[in-house]
Amino acid sequence: MNEKIKSILSTIPVPGAGTDIIAAGLVKNVTEDENKIEILLAFEASRGEQLALEAQVKTQLAREAYSAENIKIKFETKGEAGPVEPQVPPPPTPQKIRSIKKIIAVGSGKGGVGKSTASINLAASLAAKGYKVGLLDADMYGPSIGQMAGFDGKTDLPVTETKITPGEKYGMKIISFSMLIDRAQAVVWRGPMLGKALEQLIFDIDWGRLDYLIIDLPPGTGDIQLSMAQLVEVDGFIIVTTPQNVALHDAERAADMLKKVNIPLVGVIENMSEFICPSCGHATHIFSKKGGETIANELNVKMLGSIPINPVIMESGEKGIPVTAKAEMPWDKKDVESITSAFDTIIDNLQKELKKNANT
Repeated sequence: MNEKIKSILSTIPVPGAGTDIIAAGLVKNVTEDENKIEILLAFEASRGEQLALEAQVKTQLAREAYSAENIKIKFETKGEAGPVEPQVPPPPTPQKIRSIKKIIAVGSGKGGVGKSTASINLAASLAAKGYKVGLLDADMYGPSIGQMAGFDGKTDLPVTETKITPGEKYGMKIISFSMLIDRAQAVVWRGPMLGKALEQLIFDIDWGRLDYLIIDLPPGTGDIQLSMAQLVEVDGFIIVTTPQNVALHDAERAADMLKKVNIPLVGVIENMSEFICPSCGHATHIFSKKGGETIANELNVKMLGSIPINPVIMESGEKGIPVTAKAEMPWDKKDVESITSAFDTIIDNLQKELKKNANT
């Protein structure tokens, strides 16, 4: 095969394997005849998975070299060439980071539920209680933790030969992709590159000794979540949801993913649970109610707590001062009491669940 075709095919990942089809040995033969090309792949999977891979191969080749109608993809079968044994390496064994006592991932099945808000205030609340805390923003496409913690775009972080020193704010060690790239720079990466970036953010950061490392994940159940499961031992996963049904269905999908990658689900946080009128104190359930409790019961896990709707939450993200941080606050104590109280409850329940899991 010519080098150009080989180079193109090496950009196509093997589904779920963390490598490309060239490195895995899936490309068994390439035949070229003028402007036509035929590729034989040793990929024994469901027809749907084969079609998905075929579409990727055709798309990449058509973009770079050939017309789609001149590309033919065949799949090697046992009858044609004996058992197919792609040289796909086994997934890596998750590592235990001995300097970190507990690694907690915070995720959701969809965007817009306030997952990053929950992550940063959970971390800040733990730090305010005297725990040594790290916060890792694993959302490469839409990193927001840096801004929410008061870092203004690309940050000059000290670097040794082997490690990057994370930023520090409000008693937390913090790393976010927003601190490593220019403010307007887009991240246009494929899955394998995302996994490698996550690996570096976990293992190439000088976290020191921590009681908790909170990992704020991107929405959904994609490459980052899979890479995390393969890279590092996670002590518990928290699902953040809002009360309405559309968010609950996505939370169920996130829970199903956790079962498949053997990460323990420790509980559910319901965000935007209710709006408490600052004038009269009346609670209004804008987005339905008890949705988090419903999904927690269905998944047989703990409802860790509910976070009310409060304008201070929005302001805190804009100002870069987490509401639960041990810091001089621009708000009155009564304005943040419902939020700090909610996170006190969440932390108390979380610690009980982690202890229960450790004893089982």
